[in-house]
Amino acid sequence: TFNKSGKTDFLLKYEDGTNLFVAECKWWTGEADFHAAIDQLFERYLTWRDSKAAVLLFVKNKGFSAVVEKVKAEAAKHPYFVRTSVDRAETSLAFEFHLPNDDKRLVRFAILLFAFP
Repeated sequence: TFNKSGKTDFLLKYEDGTNLFVAECKWWTGEADFHAAIDQLFERYLTWRDSKAAVLLFVKNKGFSAVVEKVKAEAAKHPYFVRTSVDRAETSLAFEFHLPNDDKRLVRFAILLFAFP
């Protein structure tokens, strides 16, 4: 579905047509691609009115637990990172990030990890 300047994987809307949730799906291929996925979501798909977003990460690697820990650490290094929220589960990570051009506009941002051994 198209939103802002690109085609996102998931876009849920309210009945009035405003966005409820925007998400991207990606395979875990390392830190650089993970940061690029966040950039893609925040810079190309989120508008000022969007307040909830997620990246769904599919992980083929052995050592899934190590990838989960790496994702937590790398999310906190991202320039849009504001704070960590309470995680909902071991593989459902919750954060607050800000929009690229407005550090006062916060987005509830989730990262969901799925193991595909």
